[in-house]
Amino acid sequence: MNKKFIAIAVAALASTSVSAAEIFNDGTSSMELGGRAEARASIVDGDMSDKSRVRLNVRGTTEIAEGVYGFGFFEREFTSANDTKNIEVKDSAGNIIGTSTVDVESNDNRYINAGISTQYGAIAYGLTDGSLGIITDFTDIMSYAGAVASGKIKAADRTTNNILYVGEFGGLTVKANYVGTNDEIDSGYSAAATYALENGLSMGLGYAAQDNLNNTDSDQVEAAVSYAFGDFYVAALYNTGEVAKADVDGYEFAAAYTMGQTKFTTTYGNKEVADKEAADALSIDATHFFNDNFRAYASYTFDMMKNAEDEIAMGLRYDF
Repeated sequence: MNKKFIAIAVAALASTSVSAAEIFNDGTSSMELGGRAEARASIVDGDMSDKSRVRLNVRGTTEIAEGVYGFGFFEREFTSANDTKNIEVKDSAGNIIGTSTVDVESNDNRYINAGISTQYGAIAYGLTDGSLGIITDFTDIMSYAGAVASGKIKAADRTTNNILYVGEFGGLTVKANYVGTNDEIDSGYSAAATYALENGLSMGLGYAAQDNLNNTDSDQVEAAVSYAFGDFYVAALYNTGEVAKADVDGYEFAAAYTMGQTKFTTTYGNKEVADKEAADALSIDATHFFNDNFRAYASYTFDMMKNAEDEIAMGLRYDF
């Protein structure tokens, strides 16, 4: 089995690393376990909150014909803090008399999908990514913050009832997906492509559109370009579209410098929704990689929105 090829294909579909530990392999089928444990502390206006999380994933692959592989992928996230939600309060007759806020466990199935992979690409169905992530990844490079201007509509992001294709052909990567009706949208699709030149220049373009459940439409275009030279990396992204009858325009810049085992990154993002400023933030962080599995980072975000507060974050992350 071409384990390297199938691992890359599934990682491209699931936006996850290919460093999972193999726990079973009989020469035809294999299973791998991966994930991360991440302790994160956020400080805003003097108050510290725990944003720690754990992600666990399982990937299985099997060769079903020469050069053809079947795979399945599952990932779930658990966080240290509980979320809250409002529930209806009813009287003995079943009449709604109010609402109450209760704590609920904060965990989430991030991926549940299966598919087939060949030398011509991979296709998966289920809870999986949309297509515009390969564009937003140009500037979404920080350990904690950033990505304030590069949001994706649901058809372009991770969602259910989603069929996704990914193909890699030399320096060209293409993604396309179609989303059927689910509890978030009526239907939608997205497509994107990136191309990396040997001189360090890369570029990408993507488009997405969807029918919303409230009888409105949304669409967006994302374009990005980056240049890597030595230990330096710079990138820019532009995002425009219409989301539920509101015009959206945003732009983002990113830069990184790697010095030994330490990486310094910064991003600036600005976004307007319906001609009103929705995001305006500058973030900087430093991440030290002790090895391939363990890192520590510190982050500071200057939030320049009216009445907003800056944020300090610190974290330790173990990948497995």
